[in-house]
Amino acid sequence: MVIWITGISGSGKSTFGKFFFRKFKKIKKNTIFFDGDEFRKIFLDDIKYTLQDRDKNALRLTSLVKYLSDQNINIVISANITSQKFRNWCRKNIKNYFEVFIDVPMKILIKRDYKKLYEKALKKKIKNVVGVDIPFIKPKKPDLILKNIKSKKYLYKNYSLIFKKIKKKKIKVY
Repeated sequence: MVIWITGISGSGKSTFGKFFFRKFKKIKKNTIFFDGDEFRKIFLDDIKYTLQDRDKNALRLTSLVKYLSDQNINIVISANITSQKFRNWCRKNIKNYFEVFIDVPMKILIKRDYKKLYEKALKKKIKNVVGVDIPFIKPKKPDLILKNIKSKKYLYKNYSLIFKKIKKKKIKVY
């Protein structure tokens, strides 16, 4: 089973993904976690953040996730995929795929901005920032949408919703 947590930078996908993984790993030992930023480091940050490089990273990530999922490994992944075509590919090619979209209004993201990405992008000090000079295309049909407009505690409370939805959709957990 693959639980893919997506959202724009600063939405809380890594925070929620790590929290969810710790809880889920206690139940299902054959579960691994990927974080989009950490995944780039595996390849020694050999690509940038242009749309072309983002697609290359998405191809790497989706291919690896499918490979591991085909071996009955549960995967929790927190990573943004800029292109809907890769989301569609996952839904079509990965068995037991479940997509969680963490939705946060841009004005809240700019206010939080702990990485200072938005501040730098809005001042034109950096480019290729999704939501500023690269449009963010929201997932078309995620299995679950979480609004992250309050605290981490509030976001964490949504943990059980994923299990309810997985059970309702009869997604097989390994």
